[in-house]
Amino acid sequence: MKKLVLPFLVLFIPLLAFGTKWYKGNTHVHTTLCGHADTTPNVVAQWYHDRGYNFLILSEHNKFIDPSTVELKGEVRSDFLLVPGEEVTGPVHSTAMNVSRLVPWEFKDKNRSKVIQNHVDETRKAGGALILNHPNWGRPIHGHEISPVKNLYMFELYNAHPGVHSFGNAHRPSLEVLWDALLEKGMTIYGVSSDDAHKLQKWGEKENNPGRGWVMVRSKELTPKALTEAMLQGDFYSSSGVMLDKLVRGSNHIELSVNEKETECELASEFLFGRPVSKGEPGTFIEFIGPGGKVLKKITGLSGSYKAEGAYIRAKVTRRIKKADGSLRDYYAWTQPVFTDGR
Repeated sequence: MKKLVLPFLVLFIPLLAFGTKWYKGNTHVHTTLCGHADTTPNVVAQWYHDRGYNFLILSEHNKFIDPSTVELKGEVRSDFLLVPGEEVTGPVHSTAMNVSRLVPWEFKDKNRSKVIQNHVDETRKAGGALILNHPNWGRPIHGHEISPVKNLYMFELYNAHPGVHSFGNAHRPSLEVLWDALLEKGMTIYGVSSDDAHKLQKWGEKENNPGRGWVMVRSKELTPKALTEAMLQGDFYSSSGVMLDKLVRGSNHIELSVNEKETECELASEFLFGRPVSKGEPGTFIEFIGPGGKVLKKITGLSGSYKAEGAYIRAKVTRRIKKADGSLRDYYAWTQPVFTDGR
């Protein structure tokens, strides 16, 4: 048995010194320590390690898991690490990413903007950055509750837990609608994808299993600090199955292309089911989206680019496939916005 030891302090090295690489990671997963998951921290970490992930946050409810205490079997890959974190859980839930200690969670207020602000402030005191988790779970968190919060730069746009309604329902809009509303209000906020897995012992489409949502982070190095900095700069994309081989976020444009081979590999996964949809032609579609969620350009194909005409643009890639049973399933990649209004 080997321990995975991670330093909390790393040197800052200029981005251009060694270039950057893409790293696959999950920022939200649970273990037996929460009381309602079925697998221990070391086995959870082993699952992601053995399936090619580069980083993982064991985001337990109001518990800090020191990465140095998590033991993995066999030889630990040099390109895998545990980023220290916690899911701060109270009236709202948030992932405290790359913190050096337990973040307090006891603060309560009827004003949920103040609760989120407390999560942000306490996480920053512990050296980390906050991701607001699953706004559509339970009582929805509305845009007017999020927009007043200072220093909040990330939220879960897609959470693969079956009960969090990322795509909305009859009683709440989708999280993409919420995202565009926040962006229109002038927030600099990026969309994260996670699986929020609790179950590794029982598998199925309706089970809360791992491997169904992740981020691809472009970072100068594989360290907790560098990954966190990259995400705070929006240098990542979120995925529920679609993989990119090119992503350029310029000062006023986005250019991207889909990695067909890696996407097919992900979609062949036995635990990735996609989003059921009722209609539409199979294929790959790229949408460039501006203020108000307006689709400015739609392309059928594997590559495309667009120059911003408003305050921001973002891109969404949809891969739609027809299953053997005739059902249609959508898989996505979401880029982070490019801003042209000075924010």
